[in-house]
Amino acid sequence: MITQQMPRRAFTLIETLIVIAVSTSVVLALTLLIYNFNAISAYQQMSEQSSGSAGALIGEIDSLALPADAVLQTHTFSSATYTSSSTVLVLEIPSIDSSGDVIANTYDYAAFYTVGTNAYRILEANTLSKRVSGTKQLSSTVSMLTFTYSSADFTQVNIITVDIQTQTQVKQDTLLDHLREQIRLRNY
Repeated sequence: MITQQMPRRAFTLIETLIVIAVSTSVVLALTLLIYNFNAISAYQQMSEQSSGSAGALIGEIDSLALPADAVLQTHTFSSATYTSSSTVLVLEIPSIDSSGDVIANTYDYAAFYTVGTNAYRILEANTLSKRVSGTKQLSSTVSMLTFTYSSADFTQVNIITVDIQTQTQVKQDTLLDHLREQIRLRNY
């Protein structure tokens, strides 16, 4: 019995070159796709960091300004004195116990301020208060933090307008976020 063998067929040079060209094109396309994905991802992360930073700062100011009794002209925290101005906010806040109830005639004090692009909150809590004393960095991307008061007489202030602008650099782009909010003190 004689069996016929099929002739073996190999790739020609042209077919090999076509496969290499197509493979190279696919690899280049995938590399470009990954590069663009990483660039967009970095841009998105920085954008979220910038806008999240402004939102967190507004949230922290809200959490202490809304229950505040008064904006103080000045208050001394440990050895540093802070004075309310267009760039500093000093608050007197009724102390609260662990149940969240106000402790009569007992106060906590807070100040919000910036140093360079960093925004801080300093809190001095009464020993009976649930709040914890200390300084906390709230943002590292602040380009502007201003406070406007409803009266030049701090004993008469009932509304604080907070204006925050954050700025982040991503490659050649500058990302800006701007928030403005009016906060009414609790007794008004």
